[in-house]
Amino acid sequence: MRIDVHAHYWAAEYIARLVTLGRKDLAFAGRQADDLDQRVAEMDAVGVDVQIFSAIGLNTTVPDAAGNAEAARCINDIYADVVARHGGRFRAFGSVPLPHVDEAIAETDRALGELGFAGIALPCAVDGRPLDDPAFAPFWENLARHDAVVYLHPVGSDSAVHPGLADWNLHTAYGSPLQLATAATRMVFSGLTFRHPTLSFVFGVCGGILPYLWPRLERNLRRAFDHSADKAVGGNYFSWITELPLDPADPMSAFRRFYYDTSTQELPEALLLAKQTYGTDRLLLGSDAIFASLTEAVRYVENSPHLTPDEKTDVLDRNAQKLFGF
Repeated sequence: MRIDVHAHYWAAEYIARLVTLGRKDLAFAGRQADDLDQRVAEMDAVGVDVQIFSAIGLNTTVPDAAGNAEAARCINDIYADVVARHGGRFRAFGSVPLPHVDEAIAETDRALGELGFAGIALPCAVDGRPLDDPAFAPFWENLARHDAVVYLHPVGSDSAVHPGLADWNLHTAYGSPLQLATAATRMVFSGLTFRHPTLSFVFGVCGGILPYLWPRLERNLRRAFDHSADKAVGGNYFSWITELPLDPADPMSAFRRFYYDTSTQELPEALLLAKQTYGTDRLLLGSDAIFASLTEAVRYVENSPHLTPDEKTDVLDRNAQKLFGF
């Protein structure tokens, strides 16, 4: 079964609800077409059986807990209706109103239980805090009880991590890939993924810049574990290494437990690097539709000179099916 794990759908009704709840900056935000026939036609043309929607990526927070909870319920109800009307061609990652933990737990239970969603979509940070913030611990404990799939995707407005990224949408182009790599690393270093081993994590856009940072991160971790850098930087520089729940013999193994979608279609070599770092068994088809082309996303994998035919079949047709079991 061919599953696109990275697709967005911001319905007009949802954007209108956010405006009603106080988001004046979204009054002229783009509404995506509610007629999904064109999407289905493109899916048919490239052999995609299922596309998983998420509303993550756009900053959809409102000032109060009740408003956030209402917004999450709104988009989740819209998705549930879409799933029911299209005979299984669409599935959904649920939205939750973090940082409001009690409300997020309630909507998690509804999305994964009553609505039967494929998982929960989260930004890479919430309210200026990393996802491993201790205040969110009850949310993660509840999510783990569902053995859930967690889909992580950056929110553009959170990506201005450098003063030079404030203009020309550079925050999204440059800052978002950094968000993903940082979130993945914090998930590992904080021990969150070790505390909740039944959770499965999928990172959008192939983990951002994580494959490019991989050799540097691995080298530094190994130098910390074997103390080979002590003479250069002092014994205290890497003192934090003793607090990390990593395997000294293979410190990157925790990152290979994650899944990463393939929606980085600029260079064929990017897929080669993902193969060399994550392994093809951790790669899932992702298109970033409708901001990017589903057709191009499929062709990107099909035409890759760096994957064997069997590896292409894994990425396109097997890996996501094993993960979701649709």
